Amino acid sequence: MDDPTTTTQRISFPDLVRIHFRWREAVGKDSNASEDEQKRLDEAYREALARFEDEHGEMISVYWCSHVESAVALTAGKPTTGWLRRLLSVAPRFHRVSDWATKDEPDIARALHDCDELAIRIGEVLRGRNRRISIQLVMTSACHLLSVVDARSDEHRGPLHKEAVIAEQREIAALRAYYRDAANGDAQLVYFLGMTVGIALLALPYLAAHKLALIDVEQTIIGSIVAGALGAIVSVIARINSGTFALDFDVARGYTLFLGGLRPFLGAVFGLLSYFMLTSGFVQAFELPASGTVERFYFLSVIAFAAGFSERWAQDTLTGGLTGKGGDANDDGPPPRAAAAVKSDRRGASATDLEIPKR
Repeated sequence: MDDPTTTTQRISFPDLVRIHFRWREAVGKDSNASEDEQKRLDEAYREALARFEDEHGEMISVYWCSHVESAVALTAGKPTTGWLRRLLSVAPRFHRVSDWATKDEPDIARALHDCDELAIRIGEVLRGRNRRISIQLVMTSACHLLSVVDARSDEHRGPLHKEAVIAEQREIAALRAYYRDAANGDAQLVYFLGMTVGIALLALPYLAAHKLALIDVEQTIIGSIVAGALGAIVSVIARINSGTFALDFDVARGYTLFLGGLRPFLGAVFGLLSYFMLTSGFVQAFELPASGTVERFYFLSVIAFAAGFSERWAQDTLTGGLTGKGGDANDDGPPPRAAAAVKSDRRGASATDLEIPKR
C-alpha cells in the first residue's frame, strides 16, 4: 500500500496543466487578481512543477495553450528499477492533455491520439538514438497540432487550418514509417544475437564431448550439421541485406531472441536430414562421390548448406523420395521440382522460416 504522505505529493500532468492555466490567467496583463493571489498561485505552480519533475524527470520542452487548459510536454524520464535497465538510456516521456482544446476538432484529436500511440510504442520498443529522434519528432507534431487549435481566433484560420492539419497528418505517417524501419532494425539485431546463442549451444556439447573423447562421430555428419546451421544464418543475413527480412517488433525481445536461437537448429536438422536421405539412397537426386573421400565430405556439406539456406528447396528435393518423384542418378538433369524450387527461391526464403510475421 502506498504511503499517504507520498501519494498526496504526487501530481499528474492534467493537474499541472490546470494549475498553470490559473497561474497564467492571474499574472496576465488583463488579470484582476490581487498581488497576494498572484503570489499564492505562483508558489502553487512552482511547487506543482517541482513535484511533477521529481516524478517524471526534467521537462525538456512544453507547449501551453493560451486560451484553454491544454498542453503537450516532453520530460527526460526517470530510470526504472533494476541495475541492468539503469545502465540503459532513459526513455523521454510524452505527456498530453488536449481534450478541452480538441472537443470540436475531431481530425486534430485523432492525430494527437496517433501521437500518443507512437510515443508509447517508441518508448517501449526503440532504444538509443532512434528513440530520442522519434520521440522529439512526436513532440514537434503534437506542438504543431495544438498550436493550430490555439489559433482559432485568427480570422484567416479556415483554409490554413485544414492545410496545416493535412500536412501534419502526413508528417505523422512518415514518422510511423520511420519508427517501423527503426524497430525492425532493432528486432533484427536481437534475432541475430539469438542465432549466435543458438550456434554456441549447438557447438558446445559436441566440442566438450569430443575433448573428453566421449563420442566418435563421422566427420561428414558433423560437417553436414555445421553446414546446415551456417546456411540458415547466411540466409537471414542475405535477406537482411536485401531488405526483405521483416519481424514483428512489438513482441517481447526475449521471444525474438528465442526464435533467432532456433534458426541454426532448424538449419542443422535439415542439413543432417539431407545427409541421411542421400547416403541411405532414400533420395537419389544426386550421384554421390565414393565413400571416405574428401570429395564426398565437400559434396554433402554443400548440399547441407543449401538445405539450411533454403528449407523450401530442401523440402521439395528431399521429400521427393516420399512420393516417388525423387530424381534418379542417371537422369540427364536435376529433378524438375528441385530445379524449379532453386530457380524460384532467389532470396533464400523458406515456407518454414522461424521469423515472426509482421503484423
